[in-house]
Amino acid sequence: MKKVMVALAVSAVVSVSGAMAADGGQLFKSKGCAGCHNPTVDTVGPSLKKIAQAYKGNVEGLVKFLKGEGKAIVDPAREGIMKPQLNSLKGLSDEELKAIAEFMLKH
Repeated sequence: MKKVMVALAVSAVVSVSGAMAADGGQLFKSKGCAGCHNPTVDTVGPSLKKIAQAYKGNVEGLVKFLKGEGKAIVDPAREGIMKPQLNSLKGLSDEELKAIAEFMLKH
């Protein structure tokens, strides 16, 4: 019986933490990122595909940029256009920014 209770408790913790995990795709859309970043085509901003290539294996670097603490490596000439958007992300937690970065890097 004790093993069953422990298994149920672990299962509940895993379920709750999974439900609480940030949804990067939803955050990407709700924060207006999709207005400038298309999955495959450069528009106002570079495509997600281009961003994913530049930041391949570097989630931390992309999170740092989203926090406004890193330089643009994809299209530095357009970094100024991104400044107001970066300011709107300042209220997000590290977990939420990481979720957005991971969503972007899947493309």
